[in-house]
Amino acid sequence: MRILTIFVDMIRANRLSTFNENVKIDTPLDKAFKELGGTIYNNCFTPGPDTPRGMSTYYTGKNPYINGCNTRLKWPHYFLKKELTTVFDLFIDKNYKIDCFSSPRERETGLFPKHISDMNIHNNDYNLNAYLKSLKLEKDHFVFLSIPDYHWAFDDFGYSTNGESKSYDITKNVWDIVFNNLNKDDFDHIFIFSDHGFKFNSERKLEPKSYMLNEDRTNSIMIHRKKNQTDIVTNNKLCSLADLYPTYNELLNKKSDGISLFSEQSHKYIILEDHINFEPMVNQNIELWAVVTLSSIYIRTLDTGILLDRSSHQIETIINNEYDKLLKENSSYKVYSDEYEKIFRYRDNILVKEVYMNGQKRKNTKKYLKYIDALKDLILYKINGTLND
Repeated sequence: MRILTIFVDMIRANRLSTFNENVKIDTPLDKAFKELGGTIYNNCFTPGPDTPRGMSTYYTGKNPYINGCNTRLKWPHYFLKKELTTVFDLFIDKNYKIDCFSSPRERETGLFPKHISDMNIHNNDYNLNAYLKSLKLEKDHFVFLSIPDYHWAFDDFGYSTNGESKSYDITKNVWDIVFNNLNKDDFDHIFIFSDHGFKFNSERKLEPKSYMLNEDRTNSIMIHRKKNQTDIVTNNKLCSLADLYPTYNELLNKKSDGISLFSEQSHKYIILEDHINFEPMVNQNIELWAVVTLSSIYIRTLDTGILLDRSSHQIETIINNEYDKLLKENSSYKVYSDEYEKIFRYRDNILVKEVYMNGQKRKNTKKYLKYIDALKDLILYKINGTLND
C-alpha cells in the first residue's frame, strides 16, 4: 500500500470554499483540492494551534498536554516523550519504505521526533522538483511532504488579504510541482492537513485576546483521497488532528486508541489550549483553553468564559461548569486555575482596607498623591544619590 501525506503549514480552513460554504469564490488551493478529489473534513480542529504542538499531536495521536510538547516552542525533536510511538514507527514496524521531504532548517529547529530526524530518509536541500523526480515508489511506501511555503509567504508579504493572495499563489505553485511529478492514482491513500490556521493583523488588533481560540486558528484543513476518487465529499463529523494516528493504524490493520477518520463515530468535543503572549521565553504559560463541539466553542480564561455559537456567531459571556470540568480533566486548566485561585485569594484579602493591628482605620491615599510622593523621592535621589535628608 502506498500512502502520501502532505502537511501544508498554517492553512486556515474557514477562508476556503471547500471547507466553508459561505466562501463563494474558489482560491487557487480550492481549485487544486477539487481537481484532486477526496473527502473534506470541515470540522477538524487542532488541539494546539502552532507547528510544534500541532505536529506533536499528528505524530502521536495524543494532545500536547499529554505528549510533552505542551507549549508553542517545545519542538518534537527535543520535547516529545520518547516512550510514545509515532506515526512513522507504525510504518517502520510494518517494513514500509519511508521518504520525507521538509525544510532542512525546520528539521534543524526540531520539526521531527529525534529518532526520525536521525534516520536517512530526508532530503538534503530545498529542491522539491529534483527530489520528487528521483523518488522511486515501492509497493509498501509512506511518503511525507512538508510544505511551509504558505506560512513563509505570509511572513514575507504580511498578514493581510494581499499577503494571503500571494501565499495562495506560491503554495499552488509548490502543489503543482508535487502533482506534476507524482500521479495521484499511484497512491492508495492521500492525506492533506494543516497544523493550525492564522489571524490577519487587523483581527489580532481589533478582536478580544480570547478569540485566538476561535475557528480562525484552530479549525484546520483535513482531506483524505482514496485511489481513483474524483468527486468531492464533505464529512461534517467533529474530528481532531490526532485522528490521523488511529486512521493510519486502521489502514495497517493495527489496533489503537482514538477515533479513525474513517469511523462513523464522532468526537463529542475537542479540547484546545493556547497562549496569549507569543514572545519566545522559557517556561511559557498557557492562558486560554477551549471546548469545541459541533455547535459551539467555549473559550475560557482564568477569570472569565465566553460561548461562541458556530452557526450564528453570537457570543455569550458565561461560566459553564460542565465545560470547566472537562477542561480540568483533559488539559492544564486545573493546574493553572488552582494556582490562580490561591494567588488571587491572597491578593484580594491583602488589598482589603480594614484596620491596622493597633485598631486604627487604614488610609486610602489617592493614587496621584502616592505618585507625587514617589516623584519627590526620585528628585531627592537624583540630587543627593540617597534618600537620606
